[in-house]
Amino acid sequence: MHRRTFLFSLAALATQPALALYDPKRNSLLERAAGAWKGTLTYRDYQNPDKMVVLPMRLAVSMTSPDELALYYVFDDGPGKIVYSYERMLFNVPKAELVWLSGSTKPRSNTYRITAATTADRISKVSFEKAGDSGLDCYSFEISQRAWTLSKVEVKSSGEETLRSRYELTKSDA
Repeated sequence: MHRRTFLFSLAALATQPALALYDPKRNSLLERAAGAWKGTLTYRDYQNPDKMVVLPMRLAVSMTSPDELALYYVFDDGPGKIVYSYERMLFNVPKAELVWLSGSTKPRSNTYRITAATTADRISKVSFEKAGDSGLDCYSFEISQRAWTLSKVEVKSSGEETLRSRYELTKSDA
């Protein structure tokens, strides 16, 4: 009896029309982001602020929704020391908000205010900021078909600007 019920249920499911998934298209700001990237991260050394450190790196980017990027970083931090990082960036342009989730073992979430978001000549640019410990943390993100840059500038309450970090990547052929 159970077998007959099972077969009847299976036949009923097979006769149902297939449901098409009609998710919205991806945000035009992010359409060139997905793929494999390689380049460098340059950052100001926290223990020696006059010194800039440059690390070779790779980045894999995928879309998890029309407005969200999943980022997987691999940094070469010296002989035999490879560092990994996982992040997600959710761009809610209508609300002028970017939610940036970082880390897997110690997850952090930061919400930024999007101050500009444009696409022109196949180049997308997004500027976003958040009040930091000693002033304002300002980011500029630019992406084209072959180039990815993300810079962080710290602006003290005095107006003094300091470059904290800059990712400079090109699309990887591999």
